[in-house]
Amino acid sequence: MKKVALKTAIQEHSYRENHVEMFTLASGKKSPYYFDLKQTILNPAFLETAAELLLADMEKTLGRFPDAVAGLTMGADPLIYAIVLEAHRKGKQIYPIVVRKVAKDHGSGKRAEGLLYRLPVDPLVVLIDDVITTGGSTLQAFNAMKELGYNPHYAFCVLDRKEGGRENLAAEGVMLHSLFSLEDFREQK
Repeated sequence: MKKVALKTAIQEHSYRENHVEMFTLASGKKSPYYFDLKQTILNPAFLETAAELLLADMEKTLGRFPDAVAGLTMGADPLIYAIVLEAHRKGKQIYPIVVRKVAKDHGSGKRAEGLLYRLPVDPLVVLIDDVITTGGSTLQAFNAMKELGYNPHYAFCVLDRKEGGRENLAAEGVMLHSLFSLEDFREQK
């Protein structure tokens, strides 16, 4: 029921389709399909639903909750925070890790923020994103986590646009799980 409600909200608030005037995506590609998931995810009710669904998918896929969730700022931020709060409500501890696109050029020069020192040895860290097209943002987060000594093998997102992201992540040994894909929304098939 919650997944249907989230899909309906995305359809109504975040999805546009135009086969005449193509949309330019973050990857630079042109597409007749456009998702602005912030229009749905930044609504607290739908953010909570997305976090519940992603956390349930993680537990089912992994057999447990991860130790940390990491993603590239800004797309992953709301989801990361909502997921850790949802886990906290369930009495579980998941640490948020926010990855910058580039390391700070001042202070400690950190590329990622989080309580990394609290993670257990060989922690289960999963990558989070809202929408995955080519996987570029998620791969940036993956590379940053590898530089820090972590090796994420799983990524979870709300929407997989099915434009190479799954394959690009798999090439790095990362398995992608998504709540929805482009096919769930396309008007012209």
